[in-house]
Amino acid sequence: MTDPYSVWISEVMLQQTQVQTVIPYYLKFLNRFPSITALAEADIDALLQLWAGLGYYSRARNLQKAARIILDQFKGEFPQSYSDVVALPGIGRYTAAAIVSIAFGQPYAVLDGNVSRVLARVLRVSGDPKSPVVQRWLWAAAEQLLPPARPGDFNQAVMELGATVCSPHQPRCLVCPWTRECLARRYGLQELLPERMRRTKTRRSFEAAIVIHYRGRFLIARRSSQQLLEGFWEFPSVEVGGKRGAASMVSRMVAERFGLKIKTLEPLITIKHSITSRRIELQVFQAKLTTSVGSRLNKTDHRWVRLREMARYAFAAASQRIVDELNRVAGSSTKKAPLLD
Repeated sequence: MTDPYSVWISEVMLQQTQVQTVIPYYLKFLNRFPSITALAEADIDALLQLWAGLGYYSRARNLQKAARIILDQFKGEFPQSYSDVVALPGIGRYTAAAIVSIAFGQPYAVLDGNVSRVLARVLRVSGDPKSPVVQRWLWAAAEQLLPPARPGDFNQAVMELGATVCSPHQPRCLVCPWTRECLARRYGLQELLPERMRRTKTRRSFEAAIVIHYRGRFLIARRSSQQLLEGFWEFPSVEVGGKRGAASMVSRMVAERFGLKIKTLEPLITIKHSITSRRIELQVFQAKLTTSVGSRLNKTDHRWVRLREMARYAFAAASQRIVDELNRVAGSSTKKAPLLD
């Protein structure tokens, strides 16, 4: 039997993320949280900080929710029943099947993107592989192909085949163990299957963030459950209609949300990044206040922290670039750093 905890972590990390990207995160994660108990009791900032850069951050939060359920309902032992596993937060049909087949040798077939591509080619399946009709057909085919002996090894072999040989472009058919059985290869369709899906249209948006410095500390805010990247810390930001008017909008946001009035506002840096199908241009401003902060130093949703303390907080990629810029400015001997005086 393979350790179900490590299988679970790897399978969740591999959702929407390539193996090469996952490996260093996986090793660091298991080193920091070596057990279900350690994960369940982890500080959310430490958990998100370790996950930062891996994307799809709800996966990390669901891992902890599931760990707490396992601790509470299964006495810290990973459940072996497929129905119990698939009921955990963040675990769907594929992930549950992968865990119970690999860790416990149970006969459950898997169907991820790699397996779908292999089956669509071997069996010459047309249509969108993510459509409900084709999905049902592919699941049925995967279950029919699954051998009763060592199902976990078979599942991993097919997943590996799709990842390394039956690739999306220029598949290596000559070294494929199923090259004789593959109907797509027989009819010269391997480059055309599975059929290409329409890509989601990207949306361009503009945001403005503000770096406020007060008596050696900077204002950071935690993102709410109504926002993407929930639980991460950031410099206060707001979505704006475009580049024009961004300064006035971010000043108004600071006044309404934190009760602070801006004295001066200057551009600091512009960051371009992406979240899912959004292409975001983030204008970052640096500001000085007209009034003192008073007693509003630390609240649940925002804090005033020193630059050297920011390493303790989980920032998503764009906010981390702002932190890096502040550190660069602070360490520069040639450039005056007005906010760090």
